[in-house]
Amino acid sequence: MSSTASENFPFTGQSFIAGYGPGLSFLNRYSDDGRCVTVEFLDGDQMGKTATIPFSWSRIGDNIYLLAWQEADRSTVVHCDDFENGVSRSFYTVMDGSFYQLAGTLTKR
Repeated sequence: MSSTASENFPFTGQSFIAGYGPGLSFLNRYSDDGRCVTVEFLDGDQMGKTATIPFSWSRIGDNIYLLAWQEADRSTVVHCDDFENGVSRSFYTVMDGSFYQLAGTLTKR
């Protein structure tokens, strides 16, 4: 699910806070090569925990991107992030089959 090989992820080297309500916010840092995202829990039970994960992306509109990755425990994450308007939608499936849909804000850090 990535754009053409010649196209770089436009937010490489940048960081954004994805906030989905009290106790559920993350700092997403995109690597300088645009291939990995480092996710840091900013609050809640896992505050301070980080993971660096390869991700894929696809542009679906002006500054709107689908981002997808699979975490070490094989959970899957898909974001629909509108970087211009500061809106994030996240869809997350964990190993027990639980499925979560989150809506929140996206703020450049």
